[in-house]
Amino acid sequence: MNAITYTNESFVAAIKKGGTVRQTAIRWLYDDKELQQRVVSFVKNNRGNQEDGTDMFHEGIIVLDRNTREDKFRGEAPIKGYLYSICRFLWMNQMRKQERVTLVDPIKPAQEEPDFETPEVTFRTEERKNLLGHLLDQLGEQCRKVLEMWKLSYSMAEIADTLQLSNEANARKIKYRCHLALMEYLEKNPGMVKQLKDVL
Repeated sequence: MNAITYTNESFVAAIKKGGTVRQTAIRWLYDDKELQQRVVSFVKNNRGNQEDGTDMFHEGIIVLDRNTREDKFRGEAPIKGYLYSICRFLWMNQMRKQERVTLVDPIKPAQEEPDFETPEVTFRTEERKNLLGHLLDQLGEQCRKVLEMWKLSYSMAEIADTLQLSNEANARKIKYRCHLALMEYLEKNPGMVKQLKDVL
């Protein structure tokens, strides 16, 4: 077991350094079962299920990684508290798309949420869909299919069945790895990020 831990400063430095150092920092968050369960509990208390909560946890890590690299998070707040707030925001935003609801957090009172672009904005326009299609092509056929199905709200069980994966846990791991690969590609190809922003 790797006993490494991070302060706010060392986490930000690791993410910005990139490569295996960045991946180790991300894995540190990914392996925090207590924090993941906290996110899952919030989601389950607000009309979601275990799978929804796990998805929000993974998505939150991706957003935190991006925010850190873009200097939207510089370590002013506790890392894990910030990640939890991101996950809450993502789920609340997803619920608002379905209907107007009042969500209750059993752990802490409502507070101002972090300012960041939600993942759903990625698929708002046809132009952006076309650009993303080209982008997903760079990740390989399996990643393209997994990410496209996930964005269309297929469950992990449905993705596993459609793509003939061993089980939904495996589908979830593949989706997580593909998301990280997508972020790595964008990091190395800033021109693509500009194109995506231009068609917002």
